[in-house]
Amino acid sequence: MKKTAFAVAGLAVTALALAGCSSSSTTSSTDAAGDEPLKIVMLLNDQFDPYYLTLVTGAEEKAEELGIDFSWQAPTTLDVASQTQLLQSVASTQPDGIIMSALDADAMVAPMKAVMDSGIPIVTVDSDVNDESARLGTVKSDGKVAGEQAAEYVEELLGGEGTVGYVGYTPGIQSVDVRLEGWTETLAGFSGIENAGDEYAGADVAENVEKTSALLSRETELDAIFASWTNAAIGAAQGVQQAGRDVAVIGVDAAPDEVDLLERGLINALVVQKPYDMGGIAVEELAGYILDGEEPESETLLDAVIATKDNMDDPEVSKYFYTTPDEN
Repeated sequence: MKKTAFAVAGLAVTALALAGCSSSSTTSSTDAAGDEPLKIVMLLNDQFDPYYLTLVTGAEEKAEELGIDFSWQAPTTLDVASQTQLLQSVASTQPDGIIMSALDADAMVAPMKAVMDSGIPIVTVDSDVNDESARLGTVKSDGKVAGEQAAEYVEELLGGEGTVGYVGYTPGIQSVDVRLEGWTETLAGFSGIENAGDEYAGADVAENVEKTSALLSRETELDAIFASWTNAAIGAAQGVQQAGRDVAVIGVDAAPDEVDLLERGLINALVVQKPYDMGGIAVEELAGYILDGEEPESETLLDAVIATKDNMDDPEVSKYFYTTPDEN
């Protein structure tokens, strides 16, 4: 068994993140009093993930274009309690509006409703809650379609026959959960594809490697793995390589580490979201509501693109690859 070790680059998402913010402002869009710039704060799950950095970049540039005082923050730890505390802290500063990615589709409903009831509108991005009354609208990827795209790619890659498995984040984050739903439902329609089941891990890459190894150990004839977010894809690629197995990896997102693994052939395909567009749309919709009373769509869904080694240099694909900290 041949093993070729590789180091996961430093941009892999960390499980813990320091609280942080960045902001940009001008003075053209003003609040109802007409004398101060509109103030919008974005709350995200961490401040290191290239996906979130790209989302912030899109939001910052739209805010600058509209003359909005924009800032963003992330909690110190990746849990509901920390996100709730941060949401309440930000709300106490009385911004004109909040944009946020909900860490838990059920647990964040009550604290978000409380903020909405206080008169501060919320638009969710990336990951929504299960109660629409807890927010004004949502801007996110069509996660179910992303899962369907992954299943269709695998079915074509394997020629309609083979065994596949899944490695993903612990259930609770809506945006990830619906990818699994789309993946599972689509696979059920392929008679020649056997679904070997699911493995779940947290944010740590090493834990995702372990879960991939567990899947490979129990499924000796495994042909492909769907890894439904950044660190799952990195961990799955590393786990497959360490095992010396010929197993295809289909990931979600396009962080620099993932793009490098795609170029090296250690990831076969990436389902790439459009967080830059997502951030800009969220700012525009929230500002339109605050300034002009324009009700946003309850749900704005963005599509994804499939990146492979063959098309990754196409500008219509590569323009969606995610931002690094140095570029932000």
